[in-house]
Amino acid sequence: MTHFRRALIAAVVSTLVLAGCGAAEKVSPRVAMRDAIKATTSQKEGTFTLTMVGSEADLNAVLNQGVPLSDEDREGLTLLRNGHIAVSTAPDKFGLEIKAGDLEHAIELRYVDKKLYARADVAGLAKLFGASPEEINQTVQAMSSQPGFEFLAAAANGKWLVADFSPLKGMFEGMAKQFGLPTGGSTDTTGASSSSSPPAAGDLKALKDALGKAFSDNVTVEELKSDDAGDHYLAKVASLRAFYAALRPIFQQHAGTYAGELPPDSAVPDKPGALDMWIKSGRVSRLELDLAQLSAAPPAGAGRVALRLDISDAAPTLAAPPDAVSVDIAGLLQKFLGQFGQFLQGVGAGMSHYD
Repeated sequence: MTHFRRALIAAVVSTLVLAGCGAAEKVSPRVAMRDAIKATTSQKEGTFTLTMVGSEADLNAVLNQGVPLSDEDREGLTLLRNGHIAVSTAPDKFGLEIKAGDLEHAIELRYVDKKLYARADVAGLAKLFGASPEEINQTVQAMSSQPGFEFLAAAANGKWLVADFSPLKGMFEGMAKQFGLPTGGSTDTTGASSSSSPPAAGDLKALKDALGKAFSDNVTVEELKSDDAGDHYLAKVASLRAFYAALRPIFQQHAGTYAGELPPDSAVPDKPGALDMWIKSGRVSRLELDLAQLSAAPPAGAGRVALRLDISDAAPTLAAPPDAVSVDIAGLLQKFLGQFGQFLQGVGAGMSHYD
């Protein structure tokens, strides 16, 4: 019995210690959200899927003020409710996939090994938007008969296209020389000069610190009931307008040329707002923004309508599609520039009559 009592005491003490450790690891909702955001923003790969949540009637009430739906409006809401946009990232890879209504893989883009791949379900999209196959075939035949546009026939059949942008580097450097522009810096695949250095790490840290302070000072966090998506939290602000007013100067300071495009504070409703967040395995797994709260006068009795962003940290499959049809981007661009140059010459000749 003595040995039994000792074993029982040891078991009870061990249980209490483990319970105490578990309680110590339980962090506040604010800290849990902060750490999850930090972990998510630092992940190197994953997939971000944007969808719309809500019934047809609720979407119509929130987005269309409950106006009676035409057949075209109803088709548009169906596309919105059943579709999604998925963006995938991985080291040196990028992917975009759009589901239009019930049409899977309606449009796809992939950037792999410094090449851009693209495809579209042209037949499915044409059917979805009421275009006849005859109209599509006539248009494709007319355009693909032009030199350099033969790839359009393959694109119309839903095949992958591939474009290598590396030849454009020399082209843009040559254009820069013709216009007397500096060519000391390297040129990326879009033709933009990269002679200027990227934003310094100190600038990025300052932006993150400023945003972190704005969230800390203006946001309260409440823990809700967990579900399959993870631990559910609600981040709330007392006033959407006041919260935006606190963030706008931060973005104006760091947004450069886009700072002037930010709307004024008065464009944001002066009312409470909230953002739902789910956390799983220490990272953000889902975000939802209730759209009704962005309306100055939300419709009475409408159900929840929200933008949902699901975040996966799984490595996406972004392989180079086999048998992709090559597109000579450099040749097409040279042809366009040549025709544009002829157009300018013609304009100049016409203007000479007014001298």
